[in-house]
Amino acid sequence: MKQVFFLLLLLSFAQSCVVDQADLSRYLTSGIENVEEAKNIEVIYTDSSYTVFILKAPVSRRVYQRQSVVEEFPEGIDVAFYDKSRTPRSWLTSDFAVRDQANRKITVQKNVVLRNDNGERLDGPELIWDEKSKEIYTDRFVRITRADGSVVYSYGFKSNEGFTRYELNAVSGDMNVDEVSGKPADSLHQEPQKIQPKPIPAKPTPVTIQERKDKVKGEL
Repeated sequence: MKQVFFLLLLLSFAQSCVVDQADLSRYLTSGIENVEEAKNIEVIYTDSSYTVFILKAPVSRRVYQRQSVVEEFPEGIDVAFYDKSRTPRSWLTSDFAVRDQANRKITVQKNVVLRNDNGERLDGPELIWDEKSKEIYTDRFVRITRADGSVVYSYGFKSNEGFTRYELNAVSGDMNVDEVSGKPADSLHQEPQKIQPKPIPAKPTPVTIQERKDKVKGEL
């Protein structure tokens, strides 16, 4: 009966979730009331026969409350996100994580790293992974190291799970504005129009009184 109950909880991780049967036997009573633990778990999320992500964790701890279940990963998680060709495209790791089962959100903290297969890497103190919208975001400070070695700093970040499209707020650092904003290079790096200075008119030559008299006589 317990294994069936655990299976239902694991299946609630996603709408279509495949869990290795061996993982169910790893759930043990922790000695703390309403708390159970599992060792070396692996959760595979599939959608229409496609593998979307694989989550691994050394320890999973479930705290059963009256109206909810909180799942903690006190030793962190390691997640690989896949595309439809079953190729891993990005990886998320952290030293701690907690899952809000009702809202299907996982908050990862401590030594958070998000990488993609383009050679980009994000480091930060916290990220929130929304399983429903398939977005990863934060309003905290992040540092992104790009494949060419340039570094971008930002307070605020939002990305798809593949870490192929992302938005940054309050950006600073060595960056290419085109790739962050998505605007055409012509509108961002157009050379400013050079304004030619107007020539300064020459100062009039002083005319003496005698020259003025001679000019009047000539006109008469």
